[in-house]
Amino acid sequence: MALDYETLITEGRTEEAIEAIFAAIEKEPEEEAHYINGGNMLHRAGKDEEAERFFQKAVSLNSGSTSAFYSLANLYYDHGRYEEAVRLYLLAYARNSGDADLNFMLAMSHVHLGASEKALQFFEAAHDAKPGDTVISFQYGLLCCQLGLYDPAEKLLGKVTDREQHADAEYNMGLLKLMKYDDKDAAIIHFEKAKDIQEDHHLAHNAIKNLKDTE
Repeated sequence: MALDYETLITEGRTEEAIEAIFAAIEKEPEEEAHYINGGNMLHRAGKDEEAERFFQKAVSLNSGSTSAFYSLANLYYDHGRYEEAVRLYLLAYARNSGDADLNFMLAMSHVHLGASEKALQFFEAAHDAKPGDTVISFQYGLLCCQLGLYDPAEKLLGKVTDREQHADAEYNMGLLKLMKYDDKDAAIIHFEKAKDIQEDHHLAHNAIKNLKDTE
């Protein structure tokens, strides 16, 4: 369904899009898409109480709306309401379990809730669905590294550093070289890369200093 305000949304003209969506709702008050789009635009504008009401209206119009559940869950996630976010993500997941972004957000929610094992399974599904996504690869690799799963962590972080300049991936690769191989020289190389990519990467600076002080 083509919507009159789609161009405004695509161009990032948030306030104009919100006004156009309000006008569309006046004409079609039972169209759930207007409330979902309106909620997303209001969330983008920082008007989250109003955005929440719009998403809830969309759900009331269509209790099977995957987009409404997902959008409301994203709002809760951004406010640190991770348990509520998971509940809604799972409602969307029941209808679209193979979606990479949905699996990724479930994984990240479980990370924040300290449920690492659950996070791993959703990271794996997200990575399988979007193997070239460096955000997914980095967060998945980071969790593997934190859990001592060094082999998959090394592959995942390596995929990130091969594709782009990523200071945090380089820094964590340096930590991995220390923990997996006890290789200070290799670790310093990665810490130096992190520092070169992001000059104010304090963790990389401190790691280099600490390693050189122990020589």
